[in-house]
Amino acid sequence: MKSVYGDENRVMNINKYQQTQFPGLVQAGNLQAQQVLLQQLQQGQQQGQQQQAPQGQQQQPPQGQQQQQQQLFAQQGPLPGSYSDNLGQSGYQNGGYQNTFQRSMQQQQQQQQQQFYAQQQFQQQPNQQNQPQTQSQGALQPGQNPMLFQPQYQGNQQGQMLPPPQQQQQQQQQQQLFGQSILPHPQQQQTQQQQPSLANVVSGQKFSLAIEKPNSIYWQHQVQLCQMSRGATTPHYYARQYASNSRKGKNPYSNEVKAVTLVDATKSMLVMLEEQEKANGNGNNVDTPPVNNALLFNKKLALELDDEHLQEEQRMRQKTQGKQLWCQLDLCGQGLTNIAPKLFLYDFLESLYLNNNKLTSVPPIISKLRGLRTLDLSQNRISELPSALGLCFNLRYLYLFDNNIRSLPKEFGNLIELLFLGIEGNPIDSNIANLIADKGTKGLISYIRDSKIDSIHPNPRLWYQVEEDGEIVEPATEDIQIGDVKGESFTLMSYNTLCHHYATPKLYKYTPSWALDWEYRRNKLKEDVLKYKTDIVCMQEVETKTYHDFWVPLMLQFGYKGVFYSKTRSKTMSEVDSKKVDGCATFYKSDKFSLLQKQNFEYNSVCMGSDKYKKTEDLFNRFMNKDNVALITFLQHTSSGEKIMVVNTHLHWDPAFNDVKTLQVGILLEELHGILKKFHHTHADDDVKGLSLIICGDFNSIRGSAVYQLFSSGTVHKHQDLEGRDYGRFTETGFQHPFKLKSAYDNMEELPFTNFSPGFTDVIDYIWYSTNSLQVRGLLGKVDMDYVNHCIGFPNADFPSDHIPLVTNFAIRQSTTHKKPDFKPEFKSGGSRKT
Repeated sequence: MKSVYGDENRVMNINKYQQTQFPGLVQAGNLQAQQVLLQQLQQGQQQGQQQQAPQGQQQQPPQGQQQQQQQLFAQQGPLPGSYSDNLGQSGYQNGGYQNTFQRSMQQQQQQQQQQFYAQQQFQQQPNQQNQPQTQSQGALQPGQNPMLFQPQYQGNQQGQMLPPPQQQQQQQQQQQLFGQSILPHPQQQQTQQQQPSLANVVSGQKFSLAIEKPNSIYWQHQVQLCQMSRGATTPHYYARQYASNSRKGKNPYSNEVKAVTLVDATKSMLVMLEEQEKANGNGNNVDTPPVNNALLFNKKLALELDDEHLQEEQRMRQKTQGKQLWCQLDLCGQGLTNIAPKLFLYDFLESLYLNNNKLTSVPPIISKLRGLRTLDLSQNRISELPSALGLCFNLRYLYLFDNNIRSLPKEFGNLIELLFLGIEGNPIDSNIANLIADKGTKGLISYIRDSKIDSIHPNPRLWYQVEEDGEIVEPATEDIQIGDVKGESFTLMSYNTLCHHYATPKLYKYTPSWALDWEYRRNKLKEDVLKYKTDIVCMQEVETKTYHDFWVPLMLQFGYKGVFYSKTRSKTMSEVDSKKVDGCATFYKSDKFSLLQKQNFEYNSVCMGSDKYKKTEDLFNRFMNKDNVALITFLQHTSSGEKIMVVNTHLHWDPAFNDVKTLQVGILLEELHGILKKFHHTHADDDVKGLSLIICGDFNSIRGSAVYQLFSSGTVHKHQDLEGRDYGRFTETGFQHPFKLKSAYDNMEELPFTNFSPGFTDVIDYIWYSTNSLQVRGLLGKVDMDYVNHCIGFPNADFPSDHIPLVTNFAIRQSTTHKKPDFKPEFKSGGSRKT
């Protein structure tokens, strides 16, 4: 844990502060709670004097109570209830950091005395007077219920206590928190709603927070954790606590118990809540039909590996291979009014503590901290949260206690990993508060995500024309008829459509449920495929049943014919389940192309059926259990007569098996060499190099991978993707192929991405073509980046798949369409001339 000093050795021992325990049984309050509330009021805003009630309407406490109050403060001194304007003048009293700056407000002190008298009448019990007053101040004590610290309304870190006319109302609400269902009198309830908190008296605003279920387990967590957060008033509180716990852990002879941090307490609450939900049978039910586990075999998961059990520093060292040793920053209690933009360059941060400062806003640049898991902004003066905070999708714990926040941005629906959102002590909208009290944080985030209506829509993708020399022409909108190309050319689309069996709420938590619905996505996919009017459409992740029942009838209406091949796992499944297996589908316009031949390509079957591939241990253990396929079609262009081989494939997804993907591509290219020779009835390698070849699909390989190098350069050897693997001659002498291939989008230096998800965003889809016979004359450009910057992943309301379609216009080179006819001597029949 880093503090502003950056040195753990400077942290002083604050054992009294670190006696915080996880809240246990409900017990009666004591004088300590009264003093905390009183001191919080004493540290209030100076402007509160303007809102004091007339003294004639106030009840004065007896002189004996005033003397008791002074004695209490003389014994224990001021308590850490709020921030100070003079953090430089500080000291340590009774084991805890104290701010010595005091404001002189005579009228406010009078009101505090009245409130103290009223509160003492309500809470004072015979056994309370005998309790020791040496407990740590500002922190929860063992066996002490934090709800006893709860004032009538937690509007700000300066708690509000009620005057005597509302004692009965406060008692009834406290009893409700303790599980007793006692409804307040309607007149008292109206009086309570009109009572403002001290923070909003300053601004002249009045509000009330009416919770319909104040005794729900979710709202009890809010109250308990909020009170625990109010104890973190010491500058660099978390860093000191972390250092103290670290010292205790290193001392095997120490009997000291480690302090429970706010995050630890939150985790413990959530674990107990999860166990309770499982016991009640209500845990994580998803309203989706069950799917055979075999259907999800080899499918890329949208979730990251479960590393929650690791400590933050340990996880950071693993991610950075030991290059980054710390990832937590504690700036709490510094009196900060602004945050320097350079702070957000630390994109490695996982925990950021900015609580107990004077921040009035959070800069939108906080979205740069995409790896942030814990953010504490409690006890500040924040009135509005930036929508960019919703892009920090890795957040698990977001504490906003004791601010002036009234609403949450709709982008909070992107916080898919958020486990706890602390809003207590804010004038938050009652609908939001009641949602948390009823369904918890996850229920609130799901509600925001599913109910939001995006006002931002992407601009159309631009269409780039490419000159014969490769120069990019000024782009035009996609509204031009991309498919209406003239001359000896054609257009092709490659698109991973995301099979609906994989599009589950568990894998795509960031997608609204209505946008993930197959009926909605199917209509959007239909629009994407048909609006470009391409001559050839190559789709991946198409379910077998969907291909026959939906795509074939639809494409036939627009003049397309198609072929399909599913993954090999379908051969081992029942007839019903086999129809749910996805595969590759290729459609072509029947008026521009004719199908000459189709061939299904199974990577593992081809490898096992040939003696030229060495059967190594890696081949059996890593390669053979992958069921990826390729669909090969031989098409003839009607107007030019050019024969074109179109290969549509989908490689394995896992980056831990990059060697397998390289072997799949190596086998495919080697087999294509023989297939082309056979199809064109030639044995010369030079003849094969001039043939038209297109290989497109989802290769699950980024630029710089062995797969990309093999396609683009024609060879790959001693690549890091192949280190330590044995695939016979492929790893001994390297992979090679005779084709001259190039990525179609290499003409514009590739797109920013073709796959967009919270955990991964990069280019993994390609259209490779033979440069000797084909030339790129047009490309569909990137997605509107201004739109992308407000998203965390696809699919969403505008994009039905986690991939985007690639579209290119190919021109057939003249040298391949106007070949000289083969010389054939003509032998005429007739009698021979004899001499």
